[in-house]
This record gives sequence, structure tokens and C-alpha cells, in this order.
Amino acid sequence: MKKALEAKCGKKFFLALSALLVPPEEFLAMRLEKAMKGWSADDKVLIRILGGLDHASKPSMLQVADAYQRKYTRTLKDALKKNISGNFLKAATAWISALEDPAQHLEVKTNVSVDDCTDLDALLDDLLVEHNSVECMMADVDAQEIYNCCHGWGTSDGKLIALLCSRSKPHLQKVAAAYYEQRDAPLLKRLRKETSGWYKEFMTYLVESPEDADVRALDSAMNGIGADAVAIIEFLVGGSQARVRAAKARWEGKHDKPLVDRLRSELHGSNRTLALELLKGERNETAPVDEKLAQRQAEELHKGVSRWGSTDDEKFISILAKNSPNQNSALRSAYEKKYSRSLESQIAKVGQKNLKKCLQALLLPPADYYAMRIRKAFVGLGTSDKVVCRVLGGSDKCDALAIAAAYQRKYTTVLKDGIKKECSGNYKRLAQAWVTLPDALEDPEAPIDVIADTAAEPDGDGFVDDPDPPTPPASPKSPPTPPPVPVPVPVPVPQPTAVAAPVQQQQVAIYEHQDSRGVWTAYDNATASILEAAVRSNPNAVVRLPGIPFEVRFGAAARSARIQQPPPTGALQVNIHNENSRVVRRRPAGSVAPPPAPPAYQQPQQQYQAPPPPVPQRPVQMAMPAGTFPVLVPAGHGPGMQLMVRAPNTGQMMTVIIPQGVGPGGQFAVPLPQPPRVQYGAPQQNWRTAMY
Repeated sequence: MKKALEAKCGKKFFLALSALLVPPEEFLAMRLEKAMKGWSADDKVLIRILGGLDHASKPSMLQVADAYQRKYTRTLKDALKKNISGNFLKAATAWISALEDPAQHLEVKTNVSVDDCTDLDALLDDLLVEHNSVECMMADVDAQEIYNCCHGWGTSDGKLIALLCSRSKPHLQKVAAAYYEQRDAPLLKRLRKETSGWYKEFMTYLVESPEDADVRALDSAMNGIGADAVAIIEFLVGGSQARVRAAKARWEGKHDKPLVDRLRSELHGSNRTLALELLKGERNETAPVDEKLAQRQAEELHKGVSRWGSTDDEKFISILAKNSPNQNSALRSAYEKKYSRSLESQIAKVGQKNLKKCLQALLLPPADYYAMRIRKAFVGLGTSDKVVCRVLGGSDKCDALAIAAAYQRKYTTVLKDGIKKECSGNYKRLAQAWVTLPDALEDPEAPIDVIADTAAEPDGDGFVDDPDPPTPPASPKSPPTPPPVPVPVPVPVPQPTAVAAPVQQQQVAIYEHQDSRGVWTAYDNATASILEAAVRSNPNAVVRLPGIPFEVRFGAAARSARIQQPPPTGALQVNIHNENSRVVRRRPAGSVAPPPAPPAYQQPQQQYQAPPPPVPQRPVQMAMPAGTFPVLVPAGHGPGMQLMVRAPNTGQMMTVIIPQGVGPGGQFAVPLPQPPRVQYGAPQQNWRTAMY
């Protein structure tokens, strides 16, 4: 019929008649598809159709979108993304999303009193739909805010930490989905790009879903030479049965092999028996405590220890691994009452060290066990950051707060203070915020406070933190808080510095480098602002210039293989490929350049003679033995901690450990590394003949 009408009628008249032959929503879908065909989209038709639809129109926007997807096997949003762009695309997709919201018309139904409602079941269903709609809206807002924190020059780490750490893991999964919908890119990939070191590792565990975090922990424990049995049992003991089953399904879907077979190949002896028993998921977590059963089990465990001190490992595993945490707590109390000794003392007789730790963990509530793991991660030389990231970052918001409460109850100290002492940089700020900040969606009135980034601290990767951009005042009536008075600190060890943003000021200091003819050439304003921000955050900063193979080194780091003593200006530009160097100087903004002078440092290609070091104006604090160089301990560091230093004779980076008895501001001697020896004229051996 359409072909017959098209042959006899005009174009517009045929269009009007064909609209009567199909449902209205299908006709509008056809008009939208036709408007997007050809070299360019017909914006006028798109505006007229999309702007005339809402949730109350006939047909509605939802009906037209469904008809379009049913007819052309793609969503209307995807079609618009391929044919239009800019603000028009943003407005069109936002309008469609708003009208597709199933809770659009529910506000009138849900805004009623419970006493006056005649159908409570329908009201509850409408409230659930409306609640889910609000959560999706909040996820869209959070996704946009995360993009704003990461977009542009540098990352607003303070805002990013405050947002992520005041949300639960289920909500963060919705945020990740909303971010992918908005940017067509994974949220986790963007966050890992913006972070580094243990800050990056903790944030990865935090943003991932609980089952993905468990899969990451399992892979980390089983990959490589030897398996980390404690990390595997830690996951099986602390996680709920539902979480263990979800992680098992996710791991098997990722690797296409059964998890039980992988555990059998990685573990041995009683550790394998315990892990396989826990993997079955037979623990009844909701069963009430049975006191009589606890007494019978106490007798069985007591018989499982011989008079010579040997233990029946299988009996301990079969009882403790099947009990719920509450039942194990009752068993622990029953054993102590009947035999006047703790059950832990009997478990201590187990031969295998790892099995002993795992059995003792089964006697504790999950929060108490994880608090114990965090406490042990803080003890000893250095911090086991992998355990901190895995335990705290892999826990949901409510579980992280429970671990912090258990830590304070067990050790009479706040977990936040322990993290402050053992961690540093944005990694420290993220961990502290995750165990202290409440869930803002559950308690919107609770204050969200994150510690300020007041000092340059390493994130665990050798680089210092990027300073957060300045935050504007909350309202025009309240004046901004004055900046803190700078406090002089000891000169820290030279280490690379990554600066996130230029100095926020109208006039930037002038930085210039001197060539071999003695001519000074100024850096552009953007580069000068980067250098100014770097030297303010760290007097011994090393800044890599963007796009070119040059570094600018300041203070004690202003050295190279050609210039082995810092120049009088305190700054040096170094070619990282051949160590060619140029002196860099700083002039205040608006100052007049001094007359040209011959270069202070000449660099012949074959031989270079560095000028003698300047005579110190004050006596040296301590004499260094021959063949060593001094290292100054920066603030916040102490005995047993590691530092990255640059050897003055070769320029290579070295990892040194602060010796006992040397605190912040003190010095200690480090042996100079031997430069590589090159033998000239040595015969070259053919590698082909050397093999035979």
C-alpha cells in the first residue's frame, strides 16, 4: 500500500498518509532515523521531535526510544552519539535520560501518609523504584565530579579522596557504570592513570567490587614462586559465605578453570585441607549458638591433643572450619571454663606455623581478625603495605569502620593514628579517610573532613605528592583562610618531584639557562611556573621538562656526570641522554637581567674540569670517612626507614637504610659506588664462536 500511495501522492502528502498506517511511536522513530541519515543530521527535525516529547506526551519519550531500539537494533542514545556532537548531544542525551527515568511520575504517589494509604505493597514498590532512581542520579553526579577532579592540570586528590571514601562499594559500582556511560571509558583505568605507588594500589582495591578485589588478592597470593597461604586463608576466613561464593564464581569465569584445582596445586598438607574445607561454604553464619554442642566440641578438641603435645590437625579443621564465628566464640569460652586453659594454647601446639595462625583466626570475629592483621602489618621494619591495601581497601565501607572500631577496642589506639605513623602521602590520606569517614548517602548530615596535603610526602613509589589545587571559600561572606606560616625543615634527600599545577600568582619568577657562549635564555611562563612550584614543595627537587629529554635539578641534586658540584645559582639543566648540563638561574618577576657574562661552566666534549667547590662559611657538622658522602635525614624519617639518594660521583640513584641512632636532621655516611671501568683495546670475542 505504501508503494501505491508513494506513486500517486506527493512527498508531503505521502508522509502524512504513511503516518496513519503505523503506530505513532514507530512513525516518530522512523522520522528520527531519517533525520540522522546522509552527510549530516537534520538538527531542526531532531530538535522538533525530541523537544516535543516528555513522559506525559502521547507517545511518550520512553515509547519512542523503545520503538527505535526495536526497529533499528540500537539505542536512540547510541545513534545520536554517532551523528551529533557538542552541547546539542549533551542536552539531547540528558533529556532522554531524564524522561526514561521510571520514577518520573511516582512523586505524587509516594508523597502520601502511610495511614492514609490503601495499598501498602504498591507504595513500597514505588518507594523502592524511586530510591533506586535517586541512587542512579547520585551516581551520575559523582561520576561527573570524579571527572572534574581528574581533568585538567593535575589531580584534585583531596576532593577525590573525600568523594570516594564517603561512599559504599555498591554505590561505587553504580558510579563506575555511570562514568562509563558518560565517558565511554572505564573509571578504574582513569583513576589508575592519575595515581601511583601504594596510593594507586589502595584505590584499585577500593573502587573495585568486593568479588573483583578478592580475585585480585587471590591472583596476587597464588602467582609467582610459592603461594601466600596466609593471604588465601585470610580471604576464606574473613569473608562471608556469600562473598566467598561470588569471588569463586568470578575467579573461575576469569580464568576458565576451577578454583579448587588451583588451590590443590598451590597449597600442601593441612593448609590445603583447611582451605578446601572453607571453600565449600558450609559454615552456617545465621544459626543460633548451641551451648551443648560447644561443650561436646571442647571435649573432642581436648582429646585431639596427646600427652606428648602432638595435635590432630584434621579434627581441629573439621570442627573450627564448619562453625560460625559465634559458635567458635562459644566453643572458646566452653573450653576455657572446663579445662582452665585457653583454646589458643592448644592450637599453639599445631606443628605448621601458617595453619596455627589460620586456626587461631577462626576463633575471632572477622573484624577482630582483620584488626590483628593490620596491627602485625605495622610491626617490624617497614610496613606491609600489601596487607594494608588488601585488607582495608578490599573491605566495604561498613566493614572498614568495624575494623577501625575493633582496632581501637583491642589495642586502645586509633587506627587513623597508626596509619598516619606508618604510611605517607596521598596513600596515607586515602587509608585514613576510608576508615574514618561515614557513608554520606546514609548520613548526609555527617561532616566530611579529609586531612590537608600540608607536606610533600612520597606515596611509596619514590615520588612526592602533587599539591591539591587551591579550594575557593565556601561563601563570599566568609573570607578565605590565610595560608599557614612556613616552618623551616631540614633539607630532605634529593628525589624526583612531580608537580601537578603551576603556581597560582599573577607574576611568575623568571628562570633562565646559560649556553656555552654565556647567553641566558628564559623559559616560557608555563615551564617557569612548574619549576617555581617544584622548588617551593621540595628545595632539592628534580623536575622532568614535558616533551623534551631534559631535567632541571635544584639544591643538593643540582649535579651531573659533567658538573659534580652544585653551581652557585643552585640549579642545573641536564640532558638525561648524554649528561650535558647548563646552569639555571632564577630572577624575581619584573627584574632587569644583568649584563651578559662568560659562562661559569665550560663543558668540552672530550674532557671537563669542574670548578672547585665553594668554601663553606661554617664548619661541617660531622667529618665523613674517605670514599663516602653525607646523607641528611629529612623530617618524618627515622632509623630503619629507606631513602632514595643520588650518588654524587656517578649520578645513579641508590636505596639506603637510615642506621640506628640517627634521627631527623642528622647525617650518616654512605659509601660511594665504584664507577664502571671501561677497558680500551680489549679484543672482542665473537658470540657465535663463544657458544662452541
